[in-house]
Amino acid sequence: MSRSFACLAAVGALATAAPAAAEITWIMAPTNAEMAAAYPGKARAAGLGGGVELACTSTRTGDMTDCDVLGESPRGYGFGQAARKLVKAMRGADLRKDVEVRISMTFAPELARGQPVTVKTPRWTALPSVEDMQAAAPKGDAGGPNDVRVTLLCDVQAGGVLSGCVVDREIPAGQGFGPAILALAPKFRVGLMSAEGMPTVGAKVRVPVRFDLKPAQAAAK
Repeated sequence: MSRSFACLAAVGALATAAPAAAEITWIMAPTNAEMAAAYPGKARAAGLGGGVELACTSTRTGDMTDCDVLGESPRGYGFGQAARKLVKAMRGADLRKDVEVRISMTFAPELARGQPVTVKTPRWTALPSVEDMQAAAPKGDAGGPNDVRVTLLCDVQAGGVLSGCVVDREIPAGQGFGPAILALAPKFRVGLMSAEGMPTVGAKVRVPVRFDLKPAQAAAK
């Protein structure tokens, strides 16, 4: 006896699918390559990562100006100066002139070591619809799994587009859910800066997806 799937749970990170109203949508931001090039020499030599909190003023075009370092950790390694250099590449959408903008910027220690960076908390700006996921779900028997988890590992390209995706995790394996989500990869997109203040372009990102599958009769109750 076969079953049709009436309901799917969406991406595990769906709560951050779109920036909140108080958050800035960045239409320009530094890339990982640009952050690596600006990485402070002293911190690079020590293999240290760091974090900076900036307060900037927006211009009429959304560019950042008059940036002050509010916090820097660890201090004395040049992260504040590097952040002030990198913020010149940032432009926000829908900003008025002379608005104060707080910007967090995180320097991943992987950049100091020349290693790939994986962003931990991307801001999702586009996701597949429920209908997309319903269409992609493999049809199974009534006794098949109800809770399926798939994670993709992807590269982030210009504009937050994902490419080069592979299935990093598939539970249960071998039932077609990994390839199904892989086919939907072009429908995912991330913001240019992550929630922890890391550039996403040139980094890797994990895409966690959970299917909550129920037979059509059960879903209708």
